[in-house]
Order: sequence, then C-alpha cells, then structure tokens
Amino acid sequence: MTSDKTPSGTDIADVPMMQVTHDHLLNEAVKITQPSDGYRVGSDAVLLAASVGTITGRVLDMGAGVGGVCLCLARRLAELQITAVEKNADMAALCSENAVQNGLQNRIRVLSADIREMPPVLAGSFDHVISNPPYHNSHGTRPRHPDRAVAHMGDETLMRDWVKAAVWAAKPRGRITFICRSDRVPELINLFAGAGAGETVLYPLWPRHSSPAGRVIIQVRRDVDGPGAILPGMVLHRDDGGFSDAAQDVMNGGPLHVSHPARPQQADRQRGG
Repeated sequence: MTSDKTPSGTDIADVPMMQVTHDHLLNEAVKITQPSDGYRVGSDAVLLAASVGTITGRVLDMGAGVGGVCLCLARRLAELQITAVEKNADMAALCSENAVQNGLQNRIRVLSADIREMPPVLAGSFDHVISNPPYHNSHGTRPRHPDRAVAHMGDETLMRDWVKAAVWAAKPRGRITFICRSDRVPELINLFAGAGAGETVLYPLWPRHSSPAGRVIIQVRRDVDGPGAILPGMVLHRDDGGFSDAAQDVMNGGPLHVSHPARPQQADRQRGG
C-alpha cells in the first residue's frame, strides 16, 4: 500500500476535521482516504476481498470501516452490488467518500448502522456476506487509540453477534466469509454451526514458511450441513520480509481460490477450478 500523508486536517463532506492519509491498494487501482491514527487498512482487507468469487449478485460487507474491503472487491468484480455497514458514523462517511473518489458510488451503498440493528429489509438478501471482525477477546490489552481498540478488540459486540448477523443477512445456501486469528477458528466453527451454517472451508495464512498460521479465512454456507475442507492456504512473506509471489499477485488484484472443492464459487467455476 502506498501512502501520501496530509499534513493538516482534510475537510471531507460529513466528516469532522481529522488527520488523514491518501493511500492506494491493488497496485494503485484503488484510492483510499483514511485517518492517520487508529485502525489502518492493511493486507487483511485485500486478502478478504480476494477470497470472494461470487461474480454477480449482492454482497454485504459488515464492519466496513473506511471501505478497504468493499472498494477492492468492487474493483475486482465489476458486476457486484455491495452494501457496506459501518457503526462509526465518521468512518461510514469516509467509506462513502472513498466510493465516490473511486467512481464506485453506484455499486457501493454505505449504511451507518450497528450490525445488530441492520434494517429488516436486509434479512436473507445477500449472496455473500464478508467481514473482518475484531480479532481479540475484549479482556486483553487494548490499544491506546479508541478506533484501533474497537477494530482489534471489539466493543460490546461479541463474536457471536457477528456470526448471528452474517447468517441472518445471507440468503439460504449463501456464502459467509470471515478473516480471523487462527486461535479463534474453533470458536467460529462452533458459532456458525450453532447458527445453521456449515460446509466449512478453512484457508490458512502463514506469515512465513517456518511460522504457524497466524490468520485464517473461514467460509461457510447458510443452511448447508456438509463436510468441511482445509485448503492449502498461502505463505504471505519471503524470508527477507517481502511478499511472496503468490501474495504479491493478490496485493495487485489477483484472486484467492477459497471455496469448497466440491462446490466452487462462480469465479472459480469459470476458471475451471
């Protein structure tokens, strides 16, 4: 991700004066304005967006922040209609501004709402629901910056709330994809199963060849109870710290093939995968 810092507060419509940076994703195909302090869009957003192979229909991005995931997804797959839900009104306003500056405002609809209180009309209406929920348990050490603390630790919203909301919003047999810490995978599998989502697919993300997976992409389907699968996954970095060739391809806009081997997503099916 490349970045140009704004030395003073930038006046963005409907957003209070704040220090921001102007950054780029997908080899500069996506422009993104985001606060210079607090939670910052990073590789997780690009990886999550790359895991979606639903090439037509409606996608819900829960906890969208300033739009890192939905912007990358909309740029990759030109026929999707995306609804981005973000609780923080300032971040939701930035998400809307980012959609406009990328010419994607007709395909990304931004709602400032708590995921537990989304409009009833959204129930059961999405082909794919995606989220990068807070990583850590709320009793851990919280980062100093409040926005970073909420993004990493969560507020009063628990992981079961994210799962419940995702399953509620997905169509029957629709897909749900989260990116999470590897130590939360057992919890998520149990929560999804309890909410009626199964056929679990795990895609591990290893920092380096010699390291255990730190993050995992987990994908399930609503109202589907079938055997799961663990995919080969991806090593993200070379020993010198740079991205691996496979990860660099994703950072430049390439796809991740995250789907059950027996039931590929549309984009994988088109590729013969």
